[in-house]
Amino acid sequence: MATEFDFYSDEFQLDPSHKFQEMQEQCPFHHSEKFDWYSVFRHKDITSIVRDNETYSARFGPGPDRATAESAPVLVSADPPLHSKQKKAITAAFNPQTIAAMEPGIRAFVSQRMDAMAEMPECDLMVEIADQLPMWVICKMLDIPFDQDYEKLLMWVDAIAGGVFSDHDEEMHQQRLDMMTNVYNYFGPHIQAKIDLDKAGKDPGDDLLSLIVKARIDGEPVPFNHILSFALFLLVAGSGTTTTLIGSFFNRMMAHPDQWEKLLADPALLDNAIEEVLRIDSPVHGLFRTNNVPVKLGDLDVPVDSKICLMWGSANLDPEVFENPLEFDITRDAKVLRKHLSFGTGIHACIGGPLARLECKVVVEEFLKRFDGMERMEPMVPYPYPTLHGPYKLPVRLTAKKHAA
Repeated sequence: MATEFDFYSDEFQLDPSHKFQEMQEQCPFHHSEKFDWYSVFRHKDITSIVRDNETYSARFGPGPDRATAESAPVLVSADPPLHSKQKKAITAAFNPQTIAAMEPGIRAFVSQRMDAMAEMPECDLMVEIADQLPMWVICKMLDIPFDQDYEKLLMWVDAIAGGVFSDHDEEMHQQRLDMMTNVYNYFGPHIQAKIDLDKAGKDPGDDLLSLIVKARIDGEPVPFNHILSFALFLLVAGSGTTTTLIGSFFNRMMAHPDQWEKLLADPALLDNAIEEVLRIDSPVHGLFRTNNVPVKLGDLDVPVDSKICLMWGSANLDPEVFENPLEFDITRDAKVLRKHLSFGTGIHACIGGPLARLECKVVVEEFLKRFDGMERMEPMVPYPYPTLHGPYKLPVRLTAKKHAA
């Protein structure tokens, strides 16, 4: 009897790790008859597929549904040579110098939020900081108002991310289509205004969106629909994954007080601790590729143009790569830790990974200046859909330092 794998079950959402290990051992390649997609669970198989861009394409999108011809391919859903040209156009916004220049603003925002949290020792960490910081950063990059539009943008991110893996729920699908109209109406005029400035020979700004507007690919401006798709991609991918990283960091530390004590005793372990959280709690379970030719995965014959999910989270728990993979250990060897696939690998490796790490690091550093620790007030509530993995709600009681810095 074939091993069962239900991507949408509550049990999987609460604790995917043991199911991932079971699949690695018993069924490293799986076919879902219900949804007609394939899943790959072992580290070596996933990295092999990701690096074979001739056989496996990103052009039909990173989700289980096939992107249409009208969809604008952007980064995660683009193949070479277009992908390479798009990535080159935005590299300046994600180089080490640019990210370092963002740190003072990020730290000022986090400091303000932490001061507010100190006045409310019982709070939801997701609401007070993990949701807010990544969205604030994205708003700066897209040149849109955070204070005015935060709640609306957060609602859109939830709806878009939830719709990627909607269990083929028709009502949710229709709600998502209706919501997308509002999203397009919000971003469309904003993007067009920047395009008009660029056409008039005026500088639309120094934000990331303006950088894309000013970019030229093969001597031509980036098409409007590509810019719009990129803005939506950055909004969802740039905020949701960093939010779950920050939430998972504190959630893991509360579950493993011995590791928290190690960090308090040696703050130099923070970078390693962030990588270990990324490894054991991949913000995204996995993303899809589509095969250009018929392939064989283990004993499975996979027809051309099939959807194949590469389970990053499972690869991160592969015992062939990580010793005692279910053990949370912030002192793991840094070189081994960097083999985790939470930000992908190969040409589609997440360009925003260093920024996500910086955001999490600043949050923890500012937290440590004001608090000695935290404890749960009630159980963590996981994300209600399988697109993202991590806390959705994380109510805690904070322990302030006696002499906060």
